[in-house]
Amino acid sequence: MDLKKSSTSATNLQDLILEGRKIFMKKPEGTYFVQVRFNFNDIDGTRKWRVIMDGLEFHVSEIMLSVPCRTESELYEDSGGYKHHIVAEAKEVVFEKLIAYIN
Repeated sequence: MDLKKSSTSATNLQDLILEGRKIFMKKPEGTYFVQVRFNFNDIDGTRKWRVIMDGLEFHVSEIMLSVPCRTESELYEDSGGYKHHIVAEAKEVVFEKLIAYIN
């Protein structure tokens, strides 16, 4: 598998994730604030989960967490309800074969 750097746009990264490519994302300093939420718009099983990293959203079929995490609920006024997340601070996130490895 080819390794792609995270210097491309979020849309291009999502296309590479859906192709099953390996994408390694790591900040030079600090951590990503990662939110995981179920994707109700998935139609074929490839986009069951939303991984939101510092505001950028990616879709995957599976999540592997190896960092401490917790749950969080936020009220979204525009949708008139709460959305529930699993949240974590991650030093790196690796996408491979439609799986997000949150480390």
